[in-house]
Amino acid sequence: MLKLDTRNFSLSAYTGLESVQQAVQVNSRKKASGIVQSLPSYISSWGLHRLAGDGLKYSDARSEDTRYKGVVYQEFLKTLKELTKVEFDYRNPKSLMEMGIHEYTGLNRLAIELAREWSFWSVTVLGEAEDT
Repeated sequence: MLKLDTRNFSLSAYTGLESVQQAVQVNSRKKASGIVQSLPSYISSWGLHRLAGDGLKYSDARSEDTRYKGVVYQEFLKTLKELTKVEFDYRNPKSLMEMGIHEYTGLNRLAIELAREWSFWSVTVLGEAEDT
């Protein structure tokens, strides 16, 4: 069983958001903050495998108006993988779909908690959310 120090959990979230901050253009940071704040409900509704799929779709987008979403989603999955040490390819949704049900469900639940932590820190790191 994975035991988490809440400070390490917060540090993982904060560091992941700093990576998003560095990767997206300045004018997209407030939009990225809005996407981050919607992550808990997205993961609860659709699951990690769809988040990974959207991460790929948006990271390959031609327009910066949507590319920031891919950065957020992929950085979130990368942070989750580093935090949990669970083996999956955050750039391959199939790696999540092929996971055992118990491992996937546990990872999905932890992802929702990490998403809440990201949401908490998003305004501090990325600024006040803007409509997406």
